[in-house]
Order: sequence, then structure tokens, then C-alpha cells
Amino acid sequence: MDQLKELEETFIEQFEAAQILKEHKKVKSITILLSKSLFALADYIIFNELEKLPKNHSERFRILEKRFPEVYEVLDEIWTRYTDAYNKPVQKQGIEMLEGAINDIIKKHGKLSERIKAILGK
Repeated sequence: MDQLKELEETFIEQFEAAQILKEHKKVKSITILLSKSLFALADYIIFNELEKLPKNHSERFRILEKRFPEVYEVLDEIWTRYTDAYNKPVQKQGIEMLEGAINDIIKKHGKLSERIKAILGK
């Protein structure tokens, strides 16, 4: 499987797993999966246009800030929620914010696969 397809699969699997966990009200796990899916989406965008992957979060943020500022702004805003999910009780509003961020990026960024765009309907 090529790298772009792998990133697409990772994003979709993590996003859909988070949706399944909603039925069981596993808020912390949902938050972590949505965060990971958001980062997979960012990596998909980076790889799709630049054909390279960031080595870590810092590099991801630098690339996004320079090349994809609309995606950077969304990720920068929710970064604290991601790190807080490991140490503090997570609120339902955090889940809504992460889902909103994913939807925003999908709506704003034109160069996404049809499978990723289909997430908006879920």
C-alpha cells in the first residue's frame, strides 16, 4: 500500500473508531482517537502536496505554519486538548471541538480523497 493510501486508511480508521466509542461514552479514548485522526489528516495533506512526512509534532507544525496556514491555525488551537487528554479529565466540549476541527479542515482543504470527504456525512 502506498504512503498516501496508508495515511487515508489511518485517518478513516481512527475517526470511525472514535465514533463507535461514542456509544459507550469513552470520552478520553474518543478524544485521543480524534486527535490522532486529526494528525493523520494533517500528515495526509502534507504528504499529498509535498511527498514527505514530518518526523515529529514540531516539524509537522512548522510545515503546516509555512505551507498550510489554514490547517496550522486549526491544529494549533486544539493542541492543548490533545496533550491534556493524557493528564486531566476530558470534557465533551473537547470532543466537539476536535470533530469541528476535522470538519473544518475537510471543508477548507480541496485536495482530499473522496473517502476522506465522505467523513463529513458521518
